[in-house]
Amino acid sequence: MNSTYLKATLREITYSWGKFISIVLIIMLGSLLYVGIRATGPSLDKSADHYFDQHQLSDMTMSSTLGLTKRDLQVVQNDPNVQIAEPSHMVTVKKSQNEVAVVYSFMKNAKLNRLELVSGHFPKTQTEIVLDTKAKKDGYRIGQDYHLPKTAGLKGREYRIVGFINSPLFVSSTDRGTTNLGSGQVDYFAYVLNQAFNQKEAALIAIKFNDTKGLAAGTGRYNDRVQQDQEQLEKMFRRRPKQRRSEVIAPALAKINLQLRSLQIQAKELTQVPQDYRTPRVKSAIKKIQVSSEKLREMRSQLIKTPEATYMYNDRTTNVGYQDYFDESKSIAAIAVIFPGFFLFIAVLITFTTISRMIEKNRREIGLMRALGYTKGVISMKYIVYSLLAGLLGSVIGGLVGTLTLPKFIFGMLSNNNLTHYVGVFPWIYLIEAIFAGLIATLGSSAVVLIINLREKPTELMRERAPKAGKRILLERVKPLWNRLNFNQKVSYRNLFRYKGRMIMTIVGIAGCTGLMLAGFGIRDSVNDLIPDQFTQVQHYQGIVTLADPSIAIHDKNITAQKAAMVKSVTVSPTKGIKRNATVTMVAPKTTRHLNQYISLINPDNSETERLTNHGVILTEKLATDMNARKGTKLSVKIGNRAVKVSVSGIVKNYAGHYLYLTPKYYQKITGTNYQPTSRLIKVKHTKSAQRQKLSKDLLKQSGVLNVTYSRYSSNSMGTVGLSSVVLIFIGLSAALGLVVLYNLTNVNISERMRELSTVKVLGFYDREVTAYVARENVILTLAGILFGWVIGIVLHHFIMIKAQTGAILFPLTIHYPGYIWSSLLTILFSLIVGVITHYKLKNIRMLDSLSSE
Repeated sequence: MNSTYLKATLREITYSWGKFISIVLIIMLGSLLYVGIRATGPSLDKSADHYFDQHQLSDMTMSSTLGLTKRDLQVVQNDPNVQIAEPSHMVTVKKSQNEVAVVYSFMKNAKLNRLELVSGHFPKTQTEIVLDTKAKKDGYRIGQDYHLPKTAGLKGREYRIVGFINSPLFVSSTDRGTTNLGSGQVDYFAYVLNQAFNQKEAALIAIKFNDTKGLAAGTGRYNDRVQQDQEQLEKMFRRRPKQRRSEVIAPALAKINLQLRSLQIQAKELTQVPQDYRTPRVKSAIKKIQVSSEKLREMRSQLIKTPEATYMYNDRTTNVGYQDYFDESKSIAAIAVIFPGFFLFIAVLITFTTISRMIEKNRREIGLMRALGYTKGVISMKYIVYSLLAGLLGSVIGGLVGTLTLPKFIFGMLSNNNLTHYVGVFPWIYLIEAIFAGLIATLGSSAVVLIINLREKPTELMRERAPKAGKRILLERVKPLWNRLNFNQKVSYRNLFRYKGRMIMTIVGIAGCTGLMLAGFGIRDSVNDLIPDQFTQVQHYQGIVTLADPSIAIHDKNITAQKAAMVKSVTVSPTKGIKRNATVTMVAPKTTRHLNQYISLINPDNSETERLTNHGVILTEKLATDMNARKGTKLSVKIGNRAVKVSVSGIVKNYAGHYLYLTPKYYQKITGTNYQPTSRLIKVKHTKSAQRQKLSKDLLKQSGVLNVTYSRYSSNSMGTVGLSSVVLIFIGLSAALGLVVLYNLTNVNISERMRELSTVKVLGFYDREVTAYVARENVILTLAGILFGWVIGIVLHHFIMIKAQTGAILFPLTIHYPGYIWSSLLTILFSLIVGVITHYKLKNIRMLDSLSSE
């Protein structure tokens, strides 16, 4: 009998392949997206961590304004937290008017920041050089001669290209940082042997801490540990800035003083000669001594003015492209918590409905089996096996396909970085969650309906449930409209409200899929609007010119307006509570007059404009959120090597980057130092790439101009390329789910109403009239689902984008009208496709069999 009953189970599947496959597909799609997207964030992080471990990326790079000596290296090595410290040389070279390169020293046995050889071989002699792979775009090839202008720090000028490389110091494949030479942008980097440099002091010391081993890159635990190690290192270098200054100027001062004493002795001897006896030669010698002495005194005066050394500690987040990569990963991980979860919820809901209706339809069979003496367990086994097969097949296949495809596909879409080797993480916990959800949808619904039905007596089960009585609907009370409807239309509208459960479930299913698609389009719009909104609603200037002297006047016919301001990179942290730091751009305009033409300081709710006062600073919205700050909150700001306390006087809207605004008077109040504007915020006529580069070159030729940057055009993707690829997946899978859900709901609807539809056909309705009889209901439910789906999509989009705000990014919460149109059109298209399939299915109804089977 068990064998016979198993055959009955298999027959149930084979007789309703469409229904079984649709259940498997719904669960599979939900599991595929849920497991695949949830695994993407960890897989991206694992791939990066593997790459950095493989190339031994340093935890920190140290530099100094006066160079780094063996004594500096010794201080670093004496730190008990330091495992490896490697010094290296570096020079920035303006190779031509349009080309700037950074040349680093290469050591064959380097333990840190190991290069990845793409082609050729590493330098073997002092005249060989390897270039960044980005230099290939400039036409460089292996075997070519490479000429550099005479450069302080390098022994030679002529080299031969022997290879192309990638460096773990540059995660981005397009950006190489900024400089005060050429156009202000570094074009590429290069490496020559360490022996090719003639620098006494090192430019950099790469550091690897021994307590970061085992901590994954980009995680909070890793960042906190490096921050602690940096603070320890800074304490050890507390006295070094003054000592280093003394080391630099003491020998030079001693040499100057010695030369002055020698000149004084010579002058004393010569001045002892009486005026009358001084020959022209003696007089000339005395004058030369006086001139030389004056020059030496001036040199001594300038030397004494030499400032103390400034030591800079740059962790991995300052590496070009590093933070963008992890911000992208975190944004994807944040979205993965919500969107796939809601996707899976819709899949579970529809599956639950389908299974429960299937069992409800088999009431007579269940009653018959009970009457024949079958136990409840044996009767239940058929539906449990059916549910287990559907649930396990859908969730396991979907989970495995999602794990093996989506993370790797998204990793491949991140084309703006040099990470080439994908290392996946198998998400056991997410796969188990998907299987659990799939079994709740199938096995859970079977269990609930079986428990309810098996409590009834066999005679009650074999008796069909009485059909629901028709009721007057609200539309009937609108007589002018109701009287204009024909009989078929009236029946359709009455049926809608007669079976309220079916109506609600259909609307919820359609609304869920429409909402998912709209949320996907909304995510795309928010990602695409990030940079444009930042530079239309908030920042209205195009570039920043950094100056060596605040009194310098810059001029160019392409500059339409400029504003003096102090622009510095500072570190902001809360004065109490959880320790967290943020790198922030501090902007202190010289005057607040016409400031709104350069920066709009608008409240996050767009209610009013904040004004700079002499009593506090204004923070941007995301920074305030990260610091848990509001008006009146006290924060700690580290400016250079000095930490000061500031009061928050306002919070303003901002989308990309952290900014802090204050007045010159408040700056002087908190720091006790004189305010000096370091930069000019500039507005330009022309913003095309060639025009910007020409302006940069012209400005850098002017005396005292250190750097020119264009914030809008150098901000690349702000960590959103991966999000864009995820959005395409969201929209595509949401559309697929919508098609399957519509088909499944329509299929269940027809199977439940087979006797009703057969009766209609027997009464003489044509095939098109029978199709219209069903399709009319579907059209109304589809339109209602679309409208409700828009509401779900807006709420889901807002929730997702708020969760996706990582790093210094605050996404604009916008959905453009094409998103509403496309999500609606796709839903309507799928409804039409299902309508065509339904038409042919209704044409082939066996009326007598359907009527007798009931």
